[in-house]
Amino acid sequence: MFRVAVIAFLVSIISASIVRAQENGPIVIPERLQRIASSSQLAERLGVNWGSVSPEEIGRYMGLLAAANEVARVVALKNGRETPSDEDYEAGLAAWCLWPNKPPIAEPYWPKAYAAFGNESVRDEIRAAVGPLVTQFPAFIEDGQAQQVIETQWPKDPKTYFSNVLNLESLSDVK
Repeated sequence: MFRVAVIAFLVSIISASIVRAQENGPIVIPERLQRIASSSQLAERLGVNWGSVSPEEIGRYMGLLAAANEVARVVALKNGRETPSDEDYEAGLAAWCLWPNKPPIAEPYWPKAYAAFGNESVRDEIRAAVGPLVTQFPAFIEDGQAQQVIETQWPKDPKTYFSNVLNLESLSDVK
């Protein structure tokens, strides 16, 4: 009986390790987010030329999509949705200053987001960094007021942006 208990205990430890290892790997980028991103200027903003793309450029592109996806997931949950809507994905892109066109407050922090594609710790940090203005943003997108709200209501000062939209200063430097 003791051996069975020890074996069961060891199996549970190994299983937990395997599950954690799988979490700390690449995530699946939702197809809908990929379509929205392809119609935005994400590739252009990153200097990605799909005709001669490098592995590093693909990594940057997928990393920012993963980061936007994590913001969208939080926005959806805080708005009572189990899965992100188009507006949630667009809010995720907006938080990273990728959609619609806006001042590039987040751009210096993009390298911190690149690891989101394959690192659960980075994804955790991004989810924790989501502020109140981005969670309210989908309603303005639905009303066709996205650009106006960003221009008139979103902070232009980085410190205020970080406390109300996305706290990019809280992200670690993970490569």
